[in-house]
Amino acid sequence: MNILRFFSALLFAAVLLVSCTTKSSVRFEKLVNATLRNEFLPAIEQIKMKPSMYGKASELLYNMDIGTLYHYAEKYDSSNRYLLRAADIYEELFTRSVTNEAAAILVNDNVRPYRSKPYELVMLHQLIALNYCAQNNIEDALVETRRTQLLFNEWERKTRDDEKYTNDPMFHYVSSILYDSRGETSDAMISLFKSVDAFNKGPVTLPGQINDYAWRMFTLNNRESDNTLLKLKPAVLKELSGAAANEQSEIIVIGFAGRSPALEENVWWGTYVKDGLLVVYHRDADGRENAMTLPAPMLPESELQKAENNGKTKSGTTFHIKFAMPEIKKVASQTESFSVNCTGMSNPVQTVVINDLEKQLEKYLDDTRAKTIARTVIRVILRTITAEKTKDKLQTGNALANLLLNVGTDIIADQMEKADTRSCFLLPKTVQIARIPVIPGKLYDVDIEALSRSGGSIGSKKISGITVARNEKRFIFYASFK
Repeated sequence: MNILRFFSALLFAAVLLVSCTTKSSVRFEKLVNATLRNEFLPAIEQIKMKPSMYGKASELLYNMDIGTLYHYAEKYDSSNRYLLRAADIYEELFTRSVTNEAAAILVNDNVRPYRSKPYELVMLHQLIALNYCAQNNIEDALVETRRTQLLFNEWERKTRDDEKYTNDPMFHYVSSILYDSRGETSDAMISLFKSVDAFNKGPVTLPGQINDYAWRMFTLNNRESDNTLLKLKPAVLKELSGAAANEQSEIIVIGFAGRSPALEENVWWGTYVKDGLLVVYHRDADGRENAMTLPAPMLPESELQKAENNGKTKSGTTFHIKFAMPEIKKVASQTESFSVNCTGMSNPVQTVVINDLEKQLEKYLDDTRAKTIARTVIRVILRTITAEKTKDKLQTGNALANLLLNVGTDIIADQMEKADTRSCFLLPKTVQIARIPVIPGKLYDVDIEALSRSGGSIGSKKISGITVARNEKRFIFYASFK
């Protein structure tokens, strides 16, 4: 093979692979500022005009992003059209594609179809249910609730040491509200129990208001044993915000606050000793060097045999490696909480956080880091072995050509290793809720203010002439991404 042609082909492939990994940063730059200005429909048009920002491997993310933006724009039918398509894509990808997995071993994780992170997938289904709630279609919202519960059931049946997310406090808390609106008290209490349990076991802190509400509702419905199991304490707060009665008519405000973090690359390096240890290092956001020591991951049996025949992976063989890992990229936001005032109220109600997507992403990265490192290191070592074999076969009598070949092959192999930085960064940083019990049949005006950490007003929204029927839960949404 002509060395120049071979080198050019490798270089072209590397450029294509690098361009794939920059799609996430391009999307971030183009879409984040639009959401900051609440320009949701123009952002959707940007996505539709340039779907190449996603590519075929990120079709799920393409549909989820559009559906999420339509939800913020209060175009609920359009939102569900795209979100439901994203959910269908996940179902299609549920059975692993051997071809894509094999390509990922040789190239990088960006060639794998994006299946979404578990908490993103649940948030996708949550948005579908909330779209139905906005249209007062509680029956279809409950259908989506049951569909999501099947996901949890499947995750709990599997051994998922790398992903410890098997329940979601927000999902179960909203589900308890929906069941209560239909008079299904037993299911409402089961969902409320699961919500508190998920708060206690997950990264999002149980709000004092939900602690008090759950304690009172379990007591009201003769489920004191649930209080004991969950170690709930009565009267954590002086006042309870939210209904403490079965089938209470309510106005429910859901607030989306701040911007979810994105992902970026972080360079890791270290030493791999076959049948020994993997010692790797990286620098954190503050520049501090951190080390991690793991058992050396096993190479795939088929590739191991090829490598051993080439004399490269005998026990004790040492490889010095460099690779890229995804790292959280936090986005500063002014919005801290929401204040809600309603006709007939003497004082406004403050929202409480029921989901924190920044904490969810941090936990996901922690839970999956060891597995991601092992998969990436195996890929780097196999690529290193392949590069060495390639250089041996293409050596010439020209010393300069050999030098260029060796250096070029190493550079290209290095450029092929890119971290998978795809994520649904259009989700909010936190999801918050305020529950306002009301007397059915009356007219209500609701004023919502987005507040900064210091309590200053960032933005506001007013909804006038709201009526609430008996046992009805009327959902209102407000997004503040500043």
